Amino acid sequence: MIITGQFNDSLPPIMDGVAVAARNYAYWLNKNHAPSFAIGPKVPKYTDEDDFILRYRSLKNPLTEPYRLGVPRVDRSFNKAIESIPFDLIHAHCPFISGNYAYTLARKRNIPLVATFHSKYRDDFASKMALNITIDQAVNLVVRFYEQAYVVWVPNEAIIETLREYGYRGPIEYMPNGSDLEPPEGAQKEKLEEKGRALLGTSGDLPVLLFVGQHRWIKNLKNLIDSLAVARAQGSKFEMRFIGNGPDAEEMEERVTKLGLESCVRFVGPIYDREDLKAVYAAGDLLTFPSLYDNASLVTREAAGFGIPTLFSEGATTAAGIVDGVSGFLAKDSPEAYGARISAILQSPETLPKVGAGAREVLYKPWEKVAESVYVRYREIVEKYKWEQIDKVRSRETKARRPLSKKRLKEKNRYGASEIPKRFDAG
Repeated sequence: MIITGQFNDSLPPIMDGVAVAARNYAYWLNKNHAPSFAIGPKVPKYTDEDDFILRYRSLKNPLTEPYRLGVPRVDRSFNKAIESIPFDLIHAHCPFISGNYAYTLARKRNIPLVATFHSKYRDDFASKMALNITIDQAVNLVVRFYEQAYVVWVPNEAIIETLREYGYRGPIEYMPNGSDLEPPEGAQKEKLEEKGRALLGTSGDLPVLLFVGQHRWIKNLKNLIDSLAVARAQGSKFEMRFIGNGPDAEEMEERVTKLGLESCVRFVGPIYDREDLKAVYAAGDLLTFPSLYDNASLVTREAAGFGIPTLFSEGATTAAGIVDGVSGFLAKDSPEAYGARISAILQSPETLPKVGAGAREVLYKPWEKVAESVYVRYREIVEKYKWEQIDKVRSRETKARRPLSKKRLKEKNRYGASEIPKRFDAG
């Protein structure tokens, strides 16, 4: 039995991909394999229903809302709970506050630390820092964190290049993300579609386009909104729904109004209930996800499970392995090209089910299956780490039994065998 902790700077109800991943790691490991805890900052007025989630104190940070600034080291009750858990392995899903706490804990317990590189942190820094030298220093700290991990994972093989560009030179392993949204069949699917149309406020007569995720300009959402205006100008009719929230949501709504798109674009807000989110996907036809920031977006995998293809931007890391017109759609990264591709897709609606089926085959993998692979690898990592610790002890013992050097013999003759100063090493 391998007891693990999944540390991240956010957990649901904050619905970014990494938060959902950390929670699903813990959920499926607990359900099918061994105890695992999802660990992150508290969110005001939110109570967890799962007993495997541990929270530490947090503070409001207006610059990063809805994210919270965690302060785990000053939370006595949290630290007391952590001390009582006999972890065998610690998994950090980000390199910041929770990651550094995880590193300290793993080092203190002398257990392995697995760290997953989920996001393009340089892009985050660039959106908040003015000087390149400051950005470089922040990236160097991220690289140093991953250098201190025992094992480094990525959820998409295309991300390896990004981590190398940051300066990391150590070994990297690939462990994919999954989806916890099981698609329904038959009459259940029709009922879910009806529920989804009600949640989205759609008529059912026009194609439904979706964006699901954090409302942040860094996700290329200005281009997306502008591309909708392009598609409309070309005669396309659709109902676009943005699901989520974020610091740039208000500005996004203002841009929609400026472009005169209010009649076909609506901001639904965040949907926390996973059953409701299933209904949203069931009612959708095309996921629009032009982000160049995301590494291995969960929403594209969730949508694929419901047979909904994604329109990606060419060159996006999260689009790695996608074949245009087979397992997804690709468009050049400009409002004109992306908007034109939306129009072309909607003019040939018969392609959507076919490409959706291809997306499901390539992208969709249940978290339950992912957790099986994760647990097998955890066991291998823990076993390898323990053998390395044993080998270190054996090496020290072997070294201690070697014949004494001339310097050590001289000291022995001078002080006596029991009084040889420790500053002289054996061998």
